[in-house]
Amino acid sequence: MNTDDATHASATDPAEVLANLGGRVLYHGTSKRNARKILREGFRDWSWTATTPHLKYKAEQGLARWLHDGSYGRGTYVSCNWRAALHFGPVLFRVELQPGTRILRLDIPPNPKVLDSLKREFGKEILKASPWKVLPRNKRLTLDEAIQMARHHVRNSENNWARSRGPCPHEKLMFDLRNILVRYGIQGWGEPADIAGIVIFAADRIRVREVLLAMPTEDAWYDCRNLASTLESRSSLDALIRSTRAARNRCAHNTLAWVDASNAAIQEARRR
Repeated sequence: MNTDDATHASATDPAEVLANLGGRVLYHGTSKRNARKILREGFRDWSWTATTPHLKYKAEQGLARWLHDGSYGRGTYVSCNWRAALHFGPVLFRVELQPGTRILRLDIPPNPKVLDSLKREFGKEILKASPWKVLPRNKRLTLDEAIQMARHHVRNSENNWARSRGPCPHEKLMFDLRNILVRYGIQGWGEPADIAGIVIFAADRIRVREVLLAMPTEDAWYDCRNLASTLESRSSLDALIRSTRAARNRCAHNTLAWVDASNAAIQEARRR
């Protein structure tokens, strides 16, 4: 077995197909309004466009669907990258997934052998149209086949987005594969450390463990959320938390009081 074969073999091994997030810290950034709802009601499928004012202007540029559904579709987004999470709101949660949550990694390349096998059996259309339009009625994609096709369409969709070539057929096909994967018990997919993060399809799989910080003003948040500086900055999360807790103005005091009260309520709920 050569190196490439070993890579793809491990990628299709059930132990490797699903992201192992055990022990990894996950973050979720959101608006203050959404943060209060999440603490009160749990995670829901909030609309980005309706609840994230600083992104509204992009809807006017033809990006309404992306804003509403996110890079990987509707659901709740989390990330192992706190800088990426903070870009989406001034409140930063530390969250955890319920044990056994099944996450598909999309940062692994598709296995060309599986794709070639599908094309030989069903023709090239299997990668150009929705599976149920191509497959005979007595045929179903296996979990591995659905995974490799999803990764294929995700990769081509990202390439199309980078080139700004308008509507991408791979994007629709990607979400068709998502529907199939959900039937196989996949509860989320994405790239754990990437800016797009992971989208969890079932919101009840996520729990808030701590409110790490809340930026007291929009200006303070804007200073942190610039994409380039946020992702390239060497400052640590601990340093950012210390600086927000050290602020002495009234707005910062009220925000800190809300953070402390929220964390106290979270701890009390865990003890019940």
